Amino acid sequence: MTQKNRQLMQRQQGMTLIEVLIALTIGLVILIAIGTAYLTSANMARQRENQSELNEPAAIVIRMLQRDVANAGYVDIFDFDATNQRQAASLFNPAYPELMNLYQRIPDTAPLQTPLSQFFPGLMPVFGCDGAMNSTPNAITTAGTATLACGTTNATKHTLQIAYQAAPSLTANSLRSLPAPNAATGEGRDCNQQELVPAGSKFVINRYFVQASSTDGVNELYCAGSGNGTSQPLARGVEEFVLRYQTSQPGVTPAIGSIAPVAGGIQAQYLSAAAVAASPIGWANVTAVEVCIISATATGAAATGTTTLQTSRPTCERTAAGNFKSDIPRTTGDTRLWKRFTSIISVRNAIYASPN
Repeated sequence: MTQKNRQLMQRQQGMTLIEVLIALTIGLVILIAIGTAYLTSANMARQRENQSELNEPAAIVIRMLQRDVANAGYVDIFDFDATNQRQAASLFNPAYPELMNLYQRIPDTAPLQTPLSQFFPGLMPVFGCDGAMNSTPNAITTAGTATLACGTTNATKHTLQIAYQAAPSLTANSLRSLPAPNAATGEGRDCNQQELVPAGSKFVINRYFVQASSTDGVNELYCAGSGNGTSQPLARGVEEFVLRYQTSQPGVTPAIGSIAPVAGGIQAQYLSAAAVAASPIGWANVTAVEVCIISATATGAAATGTTTLQTSRPTCERTAAGNFKSDIPRTTGDTRLWKRFTSIISVRNAIYASPN
């Protein structure tokens, strides 16, 4: 065989078995690395989606509550009342001793009135229940009077109702602070962007509560507005909605020649709705609302590894000392991601000062 033929045969020889195994091993290592990187990246993306699924709805709800609670009890004193007189004249009429709480928080055997209820009988700027709430905002505005009462209690599903003047009277007035209702901007409408009823109404009533969706049973935070009888969901996956209320130090009738401590100078402990209702001054003395929300991913299983990293879920329930209770073990089959959100919101229109 010539030298040339030997060279041609050597060129036609394939890889050895060892070379093939080494090549396959290297290829498998590369494929495993690529697959692992892909799965890790996909799981991290899923984790970000889970966080957004929890954070964004909660942020929207907290912003809505901050706006509503800040507006609670607002009355435009330069607007006209039913007799076409300035509302300030009705509010600061010294002939009505129940208006004393405009200046000084004092214990009284009878429920104290608030500025809002002077124009809408029985309606409180802030009212809550440690569970369900009777009637509906729409029924209250339709009747023109409010009888506020709570229904069945629930440790983790409370109800919050906010009321304030949202629209001016129909009488033309250049001094009023409120613009006319506007569908484009949402001015003068309830939490569901519904027109106030009956026609010409000035006060809006918004009520927040947790309810299971009628389509898939997922718990959602709803808002029922006074515009009509239909409530609408605001955020999916809200499993707990728990409220506490901060009250201020009441004013004290001073002895002759003495100076009484200023009302509101000291904030009392946070109270449940039942404790507020049983207090001497009641809901007129609420100066802040503490909101606690427990949300869970509502679209099914969370990212891989969630149940391992989060073996239990948080709760809004508190101990007698006021601390959050220990996390709750997951129920069988529950693979959702859970998160707790809290916010303390001041009731700006309920800060009254003592005249002393």
